[in-house]
Amino acid sequence: MDIDWNKFSVVVFIDSNVVLECLALEQLPWREVHNTGPILVLVTPTVLQEVDSKKNHHRLGDHARRFNRSMRALLAENATEVIRQAPNPQVDVALAVCTRVDWEKYPYLDPDEPDSRVVAQALTARGPSLESRIIVSHDIRPLTLAQQHGLRIFHIGDNWLRPKDKSEAEKRANSLKREIDEIRSRQPKLALSLSTSKDNVSVHRILDLSSQEREAIQDTIFRLHPMPEQAPDFIGAYNLFGQHDHTLSTRYKRWEEKVIPQFVRDYERKLELNFGHVEIVFRIENIGQVPADSLLIHLSIKGGWFNDRYVIASPAGPRSPGVRNPLFSHPHLPNHLFRPVEQRGKHDFVVQRVPARTAEVQISCSDFRHGYDYEYRMIGWVDPRADDFHVEAVVTAANLYGEIREAVIVEKTIIESSVFDLVDPETMKFHKLPEIVELLSAAKSNGDFSNFEFDGNGWDK
Repeated sequence: MDIDWNKFSVVVFIDSNVVLECLALEQLPWREVHNTGPILVLVTPTVLQEVDSKKNHHRLGDHARRFNRSMRALLAENATEVIRQAPNPQVDVALAVCTRVDWEKYPYLDPDEPDSRVVAQALTARGPSLESRIIVSHDIRPLTLAQQHGLRIFHIGDNWLRPKDKSEAEKRANSLKREIDEIRSRQPKLALSLSTSKDNVSVHRILDLSSQEREAIQDTIFRLHPMPEQAPDFIGAYNLFGQHDHTLSTRYKRWEEKVIPQFVRDYERKLELNFGHVEIVFRIENIGQVPADSLLIHLSIKGGWFNDRYVIASPAGPRSPGVRNPLFSHPHLPNHLFRPVEQRGKHDFVVQRVPARTAEVQISCSDFRHGYDYEYRMIGWVDPRADDFHVEAVVTAANLYGEIREAVIVEKTIIESSVFDLVDPETMKFHKLPEIVELLSAAKSNGDFSNFEFDGNGWDK
């Protein structure tokens, strides 16, 4: 090998990790090894062997093949090859020519260990002076061995390393993430909120009545609501003024024999209906740029039920029948027969079934435009005999990836009560009006009772 050794300030023996784990040789910060140079990099046979063994490695193969290509010029007549001229220092590369190692001279070096072979070959390489030789590595082991045998060393920093290569698993994960992001860019962006008027409600868990108490309550209701009196039916079955109600007796008998006994049979549970109401508000907004197709909102409740109105159950039970004027009375017809058919547009929200003491509500919209919002209000009742009160909203759409969920929990304070802690047994009125009855009293001022449902009062229609 015809090399002018005196030309080079230092002769660097690199470890294989400099080739396989670091930047390309021409990109390395050689100034850290010697400020002015020139520098000669000698590649030992062990390093060539280790790099060559990695040509088909899934992560290191590209770097191993790139290094081998840079060594091709040294197979010709060139003893050295310039790999960097500027900026200073200049760096050349050459293949180290090493004599056969007499391992008995190096009892602390293991011929079967690559690190030991690199150090031994750096010690026995022909040409450079021992003082000019430097072992360069990122690993501690070869540097320690070199130092023990009188060679200078340089421990490279992390700035010599190339950016960490991503594993195949990471590449697949990133590819999948890009696919998901692309799907999401074509789907609606929905914002949900689910709120309640109270974080905690007080409910009464009413102790069971005895059979005697239940019978006394029924008798008191009958006493307080006798059958109304009406004018006699003159001239046999004909009344000139049409004031006699021939249906009263039948209706009162039904109220007396069926309606009230059924109400009193569940009296404790009926009274519990007056406590534990909470207003629930669901709101959804399309804050993205893509409309939601075939939007479906599913609201569910545990530990109670949904209703479209507040529910009131009078301690005196469903109202007793009154006198009807035959001239103006008519058979009760279902309300829906008088309702006009409402035409729904594709952008309208449709409540599939109005909540009526139900555990689920479904609302749909064919085309929920971006920039639009929708709000739905209902009443929840907290059951004092159930577990936690929990409301959940789940939203899906034909062009929505997955589903969106929102949930809310309302705490409850359970008060153990008896019927007569709450109700006067003589008058069948509350000792203290429940909050819901107070709301009803406030509604009397404008005569609008549309927000209230009176339990059991539809029996006489």
